[in-house]
Amino acid sequence: MIENFLFQSPAPRVLFGCGTINAVAAELALHKITRAFVLCTGSGAELSRRIAAASPGCDIEVLRLANAGISAEDFERATQHAKKTGANGFITVGGGTPIGLAKAVAASTRLPYLAVVTTYSGSEMASNWSYGKGKDARNGNSLAALPATALYDPDLTLSLPAKISAQSGMNAMAHAVESLYGADRSPAVEMLAECAVRQLGASLPRVVARPDDIDARTDAFYGAWLAAAFRAQVGVEHAIAQKVRQRFGLSHAGTHSVVVPYAIAFNRDAAKGAMEKIERALGVKDAGLGLYDLNVRLGIPTGLKNLGMKETDIEAAADFVGATAFANPRPVSRADLVELITQTFHGAAPHF
Repeated sequence: MIENFLFQSPAPRVLFGCGTINAVAAELALHKITRAFVLCTGSGAELSRRIAAASPGCDIEVLRLANAGISAEDFERATQHAKKTGANGFITVGGGTPIGLAKAVAASTRLPYLAVVTTYSGSEMASNWSYGKGKDARNGNSLAALPATALYDPDLTLSLPAKISAQSGMNAMAHAVESLYGADRSPAVEMLAECAVRQLGASLPRVVARPDDIDARTDAFYGAWLAAAFRAQVGVEHAIAQKVRQRFGLSHAGTHSVVVPYAIAFNRDAAKGAMEKIERALGVKDAGLGLYDLNVRLGIPTGLKNLGMKETDIEAAADFVGATAFANPRPVSRADLVELITQTFHGAAPHF
């Protein structure tokens, strides 16, 4: 019997498939965007210039982010540029950083935007936004942060190096597996999250083995979209990964890819239904070990020490994560956090 559930979807418009980058001009017209700008990092600058040149009916200027991460300086620059030029929309090109900035800008200005997605991070489908650090940090949650259209063109991921692709894909995996035990999950979310786990588990090794395999890239992109678009409340994995990478300046995708096997192993006995789905999707006997073995197979770091964290940071990390409220199927004490972070630091196979 299907139990009662609540499912709410903001449903941004999605264009998926090879060649969809060529639809940017039509999407701008659809959303009545006539004066725009593009937000990108250095790696997305060339593509951004191509997009601008392919939309002659819309006066587009490329704004390259000046700082690493989603900075207050870049936020102010983008919002002031929008005001000064009278822009009635914009475009963002890239992965988590430019998309994260775009969400903050959209939430503040209420301008519609197109997200041209080039990694597997999934940030474009989450309505939470943030920018800045320390006293300049701001954050919130608003449907206005979501793109008017998200474009997923697998051709744009071909230049993403194999290691970064694998870590970005495991970041998407973290969304999918935690959605399987999220407190607000629904039957539809569970079904599609399991599908995402299956897609990512099967395609990421192919992407690493043959980075130019467009079929593998397409399958991975589809799995990443499923993980991003159909998600439930996250738990201890996201609590640890998000706080630790913020506190110690670690790679976003790299931290999630490291932490996810340990969080799943920790929750094994408290979320048996989720474990069965993960094991079925990956074709393994143990969910946590299966995810760890997948990281090993992908050739990416398995420990936070490999990302630059120091062993002396473990206690401080536990305090930092413990100060945050989060839901999880198994209660998490400070001692649990120390043990979890210790295991993720060293990078051996998870054991709980």
